[in-house]
Parts: sequence; C-alpha cells; structure tokens
Amino acid sequence: MSKATEQNDKLKRAIIISAVLHVILFAALIWSSFDENIEASAGGGGGSSIDAVMVDSGAVVEQYKRMQSQESSAKRSDEQRKMKEQQAAEELREKQAAEQERLKQLEKERLAAQEQKKQAEEAAKQAELKQKQAEEAAAKAAADAKAKAEADAKAAEEAAKKAAADAKKKAEAEAAKAAVEAQKKAEAAAAALKKKAEAAEAAAAEARKKAATEAAEKAKAEAEKKAAAEKAAADKKAAEKAAAEKAAADKKAA
Repeated sequence: MSKATEQNDKLKRAIIISAVLHVILFAALIWSSFDENIEASAGGGGGSSIDAVMVDSGAVVEQYKRMQSQESSAKRSDEQRKMKEQQAAEELREKQAAEQERLKQLEKERLAAQEQKKQAEEAAKQAELKQKQAEEAAAKAAADAKAKAEADAKAAEEAAKKAAADAKKKAEAEAAKAAVEAQKKAEAAAAALKKKAEAAEAAAAEARKKAATEAAEKAKAEAEKKAAAEKAAADKKAAEKAAAEKAAADKKAA
C-alpha cells in the first residue's frame, strides 16, 4: 500500500514539474517574440539578432515536444505497473483461497477421525456396561442357585455353583475380548489422526517457506527495478541540466 502511494506521489510531482516547465516554456516563447519585435523595430544589425532568437525558439519548442513525449511514456509505464500489480494481487487471492480450501478439507478429515475415536470410546463404555451387567446377573444367579441348593440338596447346590462359575467366566472372557477390540480401534484412529496432523503441519511449513522465498525474490526484483529507475532519472536530470547550460551558453554567445 505504501509503495503504491509513493508511486502516486512521484507521478503527481512529475505532473506538477511538467506543468511548471510548460509555463516557463510558454513564457520563454512570449519573451523571445517580444525581443524579436524590439530588435526588428530598432533596425541596423537587427537581422542577425532575430535569426538567433528564432533558433532559440525552435530549440524551446523541440524541448517542449520532447517533454510531452516523456510525460506520455511515464503515464503508460504507470498504467502497465498498476495492471501488473492488480494481476499479482488476483493470483495471490486465488492461491490463498486454494490453501484455505485445502486446510478446510484437512480439518474436516480431522473431525471425522475424532468422531470415529469418540464412537470407539462409546463402544468400549458399552462393553464395560455389559460386563458389569453380566457380572451382576451372574452374582444374582449364583445367589439364587445357592439358596436353592441349600433348600434342596447339596448336589443341587454344587451344580448351581458350577453353572454360576461357568457363566461368569464366559461373560468375563467376552467382555475382555470386546475391550481389547475397542482399544485397538481407538489406537488405530488416534494413529491415523496423528499422521494426518503431521502431514498437514509439514504441508503448511512448506507453504510458508515457499511464500517467504517468493516474497524475498519479489522484494529483490522491485529493489533492483527501483534502483534502475532512480539511476535513469538521475541521468535524465543531468542530461537536461547539461542541455540547459549549453542552451544558455549558446544564447549568451549569440
């Protein structure tokens, strides 16, 4: 933004300087015409003086035309620069939109993996609840069997105890198996999520590195361009000064 303001200020200064020089040139033309009329009315050796004034007027007009051409060239260069800056800004916006879409997709995948982990944890809780219910049922069955065995006979009591022990063992085995499977699923989901996060971080780091490199290259190119422009302006100013001094010397000699 500051660079664009600086360029606009330079253009405004160039226009103001050009306008002032135009006024000076018109004043010089009017003054030359005035000198020509005075010398013509004086007579005598006025012929040579009039010729000298006419030569100077032609040089002034030529300088005026050259300045107009340079001003038009400067305007065209500024318009081309603005078009290039607009194009670069549009390309940057497109790259940023693509990067945002990619990050959005990564976030979507992360949320999906998180949901899968949540479901796995819920399944583990359900398995634990079933295990607890099975244990409670087994304990109740054992108590009932014990009461019945005590009431009926020792053999029935032994049979009931055996059935209760078998049921409890089976329930514990099923619950343990379900818990192991749920744990495996949760660990797999967590590993996948970690891998995706690491890939996203690596991609983001690469994008930041690339953007920094491009910005440095662009800044270097702009600095070189600015230095060349300043050198050209200095050369131009020196040439104009030399031309003005030569014209003044020629006029004085005449």
